This record gives sequence, C-alpha cells and structure tokens, in this order.
Amino acid sequence: MIDIKQKSDCTSCHACYNICPKNAIKMTEDNEGFKYPVIDRSLCTKCYLCDKVCHAKTENKRKGQFDRPIVVAAQSRDADIRIASASGGIFSELAKIVLNQSGYICGAIYDENWMVKHILTNDENELENIRSSKYLQSDINLIYKEIEKKIIEKYKVLVCGSPCQIAGLRAYLKNEYENLITCDFICRGMNSPKMFRKYIDSIQGKYKSQITKIKFKNKTYGWRNFSTRIDFENGKRYMGRRYEDSYMIGYLKYNAFMRPSCYDCKFKDLPRYGDLTLADFWGIEKIDKKLADNRGTSLLLINSEKGKKIFELIKKRVIYKEIYSDKVFLENVCMKKSVEMTESRKNVFENIDKLSYEELSNKYFPEPRLIERTIIRVRETKIIQKLKPIIKPIYVKYKKKSR
Repeated sequence: MIDIKQKSDCTSCHACYNICPKNAIKMTEDNEGFKYPVIDRSLCTKCYLCDKVCHAKTENKRKGQFDRPIVVAAQSRDADIRIASASGGIFSELAKIVLNQSGYICGAIYDENWMVKHILTNDENELENIRSSKYLQSDINLIYKEIEKKIIEKYKVLVCGSPCQIAGLRAYLKNEYENLITCDFICRGMNSPKMFRKYIDSIQGKYKSQITKIKFKNKTYGWRNFSTRIDFENGKRYMGRRYEDSYMIGYLKYNAFMRPSCYDCKFKDLPRYGDLTLADFWGIEKIDKKLADNRGTSLLLINSEKGKKIFELIKKRVIYKEIYSDKVFLENVCMKKSVEMTESRKNVFENIDKLSYEELSNKYFPEPRLIERTIIRVRETKIIQKLKPIIKPIYVKYKKKSR
C-alpha cells in the first residue's frame, strides 16, 4: 500500500486517490502546502491497487509514443485567441475541434478562492478560464474517474496537464482509448498553493480590494517580456513584469517554492507522456523570423498517431512550420533538465508560517534594485532588440581582442 517515505517521490498525481475502491486514501496538505496520500488503515483492504499506479513504485511506461516527436512551430490564425493565450493559442484550437465534435475538455482553472483545480467540461465558455498558465500546482481531485466515465461513454476527451499528471491518468486508466487525447507541457515545476495564497493575500492587502482576475504571462509588454496582471473589484490593476513581480522572481530566479519532486523530475525528456506537448517556442527568432512577432509562438511536439490525427484537423486554423533541428530544445532546457534545489527554498519553507509574504520575499527572493530594473527594461526595448544582431558581433570581437 502507499507509504510515502521521501516526499521527492510523490508528485501528487492523485492516481492512487482515484483508484482506491474503498476511499481509504485522503490527499492531505503538509506544512509546505503540497498534498500527499495518507491511508486510513481501518478502511484499507490491502488490494494494492494504489501501489500498481504509483509513480514511485512502478515503471512509467510510455506505450505508443514516438521516440522522436514531430516538431512544429505554430500560431493560431485567430488574433484574439493568440493574444489571450500563454503562447501561440494552439491548445484553444485543439479544444475547439473536440468541443465541436460534442466532446469534453479537461484543464486547470482558478476556483472561487484563486486556487487551481482541474475541471472536465463541454462548455466552450470555460475555455477562456482553462487557457493560459497558472503557476501553482492544481488539484486533480477525482477528475480521472470523471474522464474515464466520459471515454467509456464514447465521448472524445482532450486532457491537458503536467507530464506527471498525464502519466498518472494513463496509469489509472491502464488501457489506451482512441477517443482520449492527452496533452502535456514542458514543465519547469509546480509551486506551492500555500505560497501562492500568501502572495494573493499580500497583494489584496496592498490594493485594499478583492481580486477579480489573474492573468500570468499577460502580453501587454509583449510575449517575451510577459507580465502578471491582476484586476481588482475597486477598478485598480496590478501589472508586474516577469523580472519585477516578486512571485515570478521567486519561481524563475530562485526556484524558491516548488514541490520536492520537481527538483528531480522523472517525467522529462523523450518520449513524452502526452499525445501532444505544448510549450513556448523560445528562440523562434533564430529559426524563422516570420513567426517571431512577439505575440506568442507555440512549440508543439506531436508524440503519437493520435497527436498526428488531431493536428491534421487544426491545420487550416493555424500558421505552422515543421522544424527539422534539435536546436529547438536549446532554449527549452526544462524539457530535459530539472531545476536546482536552492538555499532559498529551504529558508522559505522553514519560515513560511513565521514570516509575512513581504518578509519572505525581501529575505529570500528579493526584487532587483531600481537601477537593475531600469537596465533590464532598456534591454527589452524594441530599438535595442533590433540592434542586438549588430551589437553582438562587435562585442564578441572586442572581447576576443581584449584577452
């Protein structure tokens, strides 16, 4: 039966929780805000189904997946979808195809408390809530059971989740289903919901109002220079660029509050777990300048025959180019490599219940000073971006001469 000895073994995929026939497993939050399975031994019948689906105890099989994916750079032709999406809007186009076939889509949304959970829906209005990045771990709850019910009823279902969540779903289902399409993404790591709650409470305190909308990877300043946008009931709005917003600094620079399993992730590299994999196509300007307009370009990996089939259905709705080079992965390092465990993380979670969000941020993942922020902003201006190809060779030549 499930017995988590090292927290780094558990991704909270919820496969064990979904498969238990006696409801003997509860997902319990620890002091860091992450959930782990706990068994009620008075209900457990020792059927060991939980062991059979557990990432930590069984081999993670990737049946039917291509060893080498088909790699595509893609953008939705719908400008509104693209600007509202984290990258190029490809998940939305996939979702629309499935919904138009009377199918269901499954993905992560914010709940009424601004925590993140997975839902299964056939309501196209929910697509706006599902699209875009949420930088904290979502609650899977019993969604695998709901998905299983719909695919057995012969509905087409598109599921989007992290690689460990998709692996958990596949372990739970055991069998392959032609009407199930899975989509993972290149994942950097899952942040603590408890830490996010402290961030949200802090920013609501500063603006003296309740939040009405959260949008990570907002493109007001462009796709490459994405920002966090938060709207409030009192009409005010917070906009924090990725190198100025403290939560994103803690995540991207200090690796300060991710789940223990994310620092040694077992779900990276190839072959992938999903039929499709989505990511930002960082570095697209080095491959195709026409697709590098700073409004978002998706890196799409087609990992299976099912992935190929559904991509055929959206081809007319997207601008795309197949890429035949491993260089596409150079700037998506998180596809193969886990982030480093830092001292900041240790300090944050040792003090998460003792210090306010501001105190934690100031001590363990501080924002850059004004002069540093100014330099970064200047670097991001359009004229500097245009001058980079001219300036860089001159700088490299100078450096060589000065040695």
